[in-house]
Amino acid sequence: MARNFCCEILPEIMKRWSMRALSPEPLPHYDITAICEAARYAPSCFNEQPWRFMAATSPTDIERLRSFLAPKNRRWADVAPVLLLILAKKTFARNGKPNRWSSFDTGTAWGYLTLEAWRRGIVAHGMGGFDAEKARSELKIPDDHDIIAMAALGYPGDPAKLAEEFRESEKPGERRPLPDTLLSPDHFMR
Repeated sequence: MARNFCCEILPEIMKRWSMRALSPEPLPHYDITAICEAARYAPSCFNEQPWRFMAATSPTDIERLRSFLAPKNRRWADVAPVLLLILAKKTFARNGKPNRWSSFDTGTAWGYLTLEAWRRGIVAHGMGGFDAEKARSELKIPDDHDIIAMAALGYPGDPAKLAEEFRESEKPGERRPLPDTLLSPDHFMR
């Protein structure tokens, strides 16, 4: 598929996409560590680094996190060798005051994580379809942490093994044109 672009950017940014076809092959610990290490270098307000990634790699931990997934996500993510629960600490460590940028900063860290995963040939597919309250209760997640998302990590798998409902969409998504994203300050005042 041809992609329209106006300038040169990092190839990982242009090529990365969130496939659902994953291999159950285990990921090496050093790759999981390196992917999370990349997230550590994301910028954050006052260098607070509010993101937390709960990584499930053992069969027991993976099953625990799988139990939070919505049924539709379980139909493809059950084979993932790694599941992440992504959290954002809502208060500053330095003074206990609310950090209204915590979700923004955590999203930036997630972006870094996905790019490093892609560079290593690993898929990182984020999911919003999960039971956050069940996760909070069962994992005893404190109230000062937002539960942002879950993610499945794994090597690319065989799309033919996906349920038919997912096969047609198993391709990179189209991106809206840059002029629809890069707005002038008076855009909404017109």
